[in-house]
Amino acid sequence: MYDILIKNGKVFDGSGIAAKNVDIGIKNGKIVEFGDFKDEKAITEINAENRFVCPGFIDIDNEADHYLDIFTLPSADNLIRQGISTVICGNSGASLAPLISGSLVSIQRWADSNRININWRETKDFLSFLDEKKLAVNFATLIGWGTLRSEFTQGEFRNLTKEELEKLKLVVSLAIEQGALGVSFGLGYASEQMVGISEILEVAKTVKDKNGYLSFHLRNQAEDFLISIQEIIEVAEKGQLPVEISHFFVEGKPNFESFVEALKMIKKANKNEELMNFDLFPYNSNAKVLYSILPEWAAIGGREVLLKNINDEVMREKIIQDLKKKKYLYKDILIADSGKRWWFSGKTLEEIAERFKLSLEESLLKVIEICEDKIVIFTNNLLEKNIEDGLKSQYSFVSSNSGFSNIESGKRGIWVHPRTFGAFPKFLGYYVKEKKLLSWEEGIHKITGKVAKKVGLKNRGLLKKDFWADVVVFNPEKINDKSTLKNPFQYPDGIETVIINGGLAYHKGILTEERYGKTVRK
Repeated sequence: MYDILIKNGKVFDGSGIAAKNVDIGIKNGKIVEFGDFKDEKAITEINAENRFVCPGFIDIDNEADHYLDIFTLPSADNLIRQGISTVICGNSGASLAPLISGSLVSIQRWADSNRININWRETKDFLSFLDEKKLAVNFATLIGWGTLRSEFTQGEFRNLTKEELEKLKLVVSLAIEQGALGVSFGLGYASEQMVGISEILEVAKTVKDKNGYLSFHLRNQAEDFLISIQEIIEVAEKGQLPVEISHFFVEGKPNFESFVEALKMIKKANKNEELMNFDLFPYNSNAKVLYSILPEWAAIGGREVLLKNINDEVMREKIIQDLKKKKYLYKDILIADSGKRWWFSGKTLEEIAERFKLSLEESLLKVIEICEDKIVIFTNNLLEKNIEDGLKSQYSFVSSNSGFSNIESGKRGIWVHPRTFGAFPKFLGYYVKEKKLLSWEEGIHKITGKVAKKVGLKNRGLLKKDFWADVVVFNPEKINDKSTLKNPFQYPDGIETVIINGGLAYHKGILTEERYGKTVRK
């Protein structure tokens, strides 16, 4: 007898080939058979008539570890109800392992790392810790280069010595052997501004030797967008290893046209072999930390140095003048989360400036001074046409670029971007079903099998015999997101069943209390 039988569904196996009408038998956590099982029995039988059946979605750019959500919201309601079965964390240069001295200074731009007790150093110990904790979805991680680097430099803005670089390469090598998928860089953050191409290529050698991949938060996503793309192309071509660009977009109307050129550059770089990919979230609004709006030089050295610069009359004026050159980055921002200074949340910068009777620039700096916690903002300066072109590209993936959440989070005054609850249903419901940018086969392949192949997940991403049973059943007529900027805490429509490692995680509107996720090692 099977544990689960999925009958009468239209099955998309995740490879991109045409769908088939076939039943699926699941036992002991894995897919064991395909066929016509109308006379077979199972503990649980799912009638998928007029439904699509496909692999669980893989979120290649998830930030549950950056916001420490994996410790506070392990049930992952928002992800499972989207059909996400696996998350890849450790992105943008910051990860929770490996650690050398136990410092998490590199994630302090996102969360207060003092609220967790660290009892691991190596990647294997961190993954074992999560094994015991049990997560609701599968979890894999990259190694955050910024995390490792900051422990050696102790926040100093300088190059690594040859000896330091060699030591860190050994740490990287061991971490990949212990299960990490590769290394991520957060080149757009002040802590990694000193990371040059020669340093990246040295790391690339080690990652290539271990069959991993590199992930990049671009150095600039505005006026120097194309220069930043060229830097990653150089890494891919010289390093000859797979690279991924996280949350791929360009900000601001003056820079919109460069997106099309960037797509051409990536296509040309992939002429002989597909080494370069990118992920994007299917929204023309964005969420980011407020300090990232500031000129790069102002925040080097962390919050303490930033406050010193803000309070210095000469430096403050320089910051303001630099800000004015890129007014399009902040003139329409909305404060989404201001931590303990909750009264700023839900206010636009213009509203705050009016209350303070100050300029936008002075108000922005004042908010940074007053708020001790991270400040998350929403911006609306992405071009919808660029989102569409990016999603159509054969080199793109889809990501939530968010962490774990649930409806209760909204009641506690914690605000999130709509992508936290709706990224994958919006991609399928709006861009695939309504806009018809891609076929169903192409769209599903982009968020399942294609991702698994890129990052090196074994026996996942496809509906295939002896593969882990990560399966989604959804209604193609109803699938869509409901989350909005004004009310993000809404679960999507259309996702009816989510199976993770053979466990019925979500079915008929009910999220199980059982956690079926596994830590996934390379």
